[in-house]
Amino acid sequence: MRILTGTLALAAAIVFAAGCDKHEDHKHGGGGHGDHGGTVSVPLHYKDAVHKCEELSGKIGGLISSGNLKDVHAAAADIKKIAEKLPELAQTDLKPEMLKDVNIKAKELAGMFNEIDEAADAGKKEETARLHERMKTLIADLKKHAEHGEGGHEKH
Repeated sequence: MRILTGTLALAAAIVFAAGCDKHEDHKHGGGGHGDHGGTVSVPLHYKDAVHKCEELSGKIGGLISSGNLKDVHAAAADIKKIAEKLPELAQTDLKPEMLKDVNIKAKELAGMFNEIDEAADAGKKEETARLHERMKTLIADLKKHAEHGEGGHEKH
């Protein structure tokens, strides 16, 4: 029984440690964030969520153009937060045959956060812009599904 309890305690400690972000002390313009999950409210419907990603992407584009790379973090974190919810929203709002592609592209979009954040923090404008172009392509692909979905879009 002691071995089982010890094993469970060790497993819990490993799971907790794995959940801790290695960038906890990472500071950003505008106050910095320890968690990279974003502060945006995720819309209730797929189409609205993709539209919000487009808005945030536009903000990132403006920040890159104006050289305010340190401020890319917040908008990128918000896109990550929304992208993580897109597969769930798609299950309700889209046709079943669209779900696999949404899952793949939404996961890739959410996974870009660290890469674009690190490039922006390092002041690498060209790399940040290149990564942003890839984000825009993914958002455009996700938007195509919203245009062909079954609906579920009631009000803003």
